[in-house]
Formats: sequence, C-alpha cells, structure tokens
Amino acid sequence: MKYRGLPRAAQALLWMTFFGVIGIAFYGSLPAAVAAFFHLADVAPEKIPWMSSRITAFLAYGALAASSIYGLAMTTKTLDFLARRTVTDRLHEDLSFWGLLLGATHAILLMFDDYIQFTWESILVPFAASYRPDAVAWGVFALYLTALLVLTSKARSFIGLRFWRAIHLLAFVAFGLLTAHGLAAGTDSGTPWARALYVGAVTLIAFFFAIRVLQKISGANRR
Repeated sequence: MKYRGLPRAAQALLWMTFFGVIGIAFYGSLPAAVAAFFHLADVAPEKIPWMSSRITAFLAYGALAASSIYGLAMTTKTLDFLARRTVTDRLHEDLSFWGLLLGATHAILLMFDDYIQFTWESILVPFAASYRPDAVAWGVFALYLTALLVLTSKARSFIGLRFWRAIHLLAFVAFGLLTAHGLAAGTDSGTPWARALYVGAVTLIAFFFAIRVLQKISGANRR
C-alpha cells in the first residue's frame, strides 16, 4: 500500500503546535500570546497583518529549514533506521509544501500592512520593494526556487531522476537566500531565540552536508 503521508488532521495539529511555539517565543507563554493577539485586535487592528506576517514568516522558515535538514539527512541514510524511504520522502515533500504555502501567505499578508505598503509588484518582482530591496529580493528568489523544487518533485517521474537531482541542488541556494532574507529583513532577527533558530538550522545543514561529502569521498553510502 502506498504511503500518502500524515492525515490532514494530524498535519493541522502539528502546525497548531508549531504556532504555539512561535507564540511562546514572541510573548513568553501561549496564553500571553493569545491575549496579546486579542488585545491587538481591539486597540490596533491595523497591526494584525504585520503581526500575522511575522508569525507566518517564522513558521515558513521553520518548515523549509526542517525540510532542507530532513532531505539532506536522508541522503546520508541516517534516517533509514527510523522509517522506510517512502515515509521519509513524503514527509520531506510535505514540509516543503507547507513551507511554500506559509511563505506565500507571509508575502501576501504584507500587502495588508499600511506601514510599509507593499504592492503586488514589490512582492513578486525582485528589488522592486521600497523597504530593504536587496533583503526582500532574496526572499522573493527563495520563494520562486522553493516553488520550482516543489513542482519538480511532484513531476519527478516525468522529468527523470537525473534532471530532478540536478534541479534539487538549488535547495542549497534557496535555503541560503531564505536565511539571508530573514536575517536582513526580519524585525525579530536580533532576538536571541530568532538567532538561535537561524544558527541551529545552518549548523545542522552544515553538519549533514559534511557527512555527505565525507561519504562521497570515502565511497560509502552509494545510491
């Protein structure tokens, strides 16, 4: 029987948990996060798009970082003792899809923020934004590359494994751009927990990449 991934209800529960973690990071506890959101809706509803955009940005980064780390770890076969390849492949694809969806949501929500006043052009065209154009452009490029990676993964059987693997190398570029975007454009990037997220993600990527390189050099783990 073909594995089709976690049920949608389970995925929704996981994302609600992840949302709670981000809320705790912002406000110290989940009740405080919920109270702060309702207070904001009461006294300054115009700030809700900005707040929601910040939250979805970190959710997107968390999902895409996890997908990148998970995918790289799969190539080292360190996850084979946990689950079958069909299971890990599907979970990797699910993380990428949700990361792409949350990243797109983050960009769209910025259009409803009156402070910076993003437009369709500024979120779709690199370097068109008036706010930190370089940093925003890195995020735009990362989003486009992620969309390409997700689409080509769905079409892997049609485009061929060799071509798919060549395109999939762009995942490193997408992750690098995404991290640079978050550090340069994010208003929370200077907080300890945000820096811990970025440093932790980059460290894990570097760790599994080093293992993969060593395996290639030694001739181990041939696929």
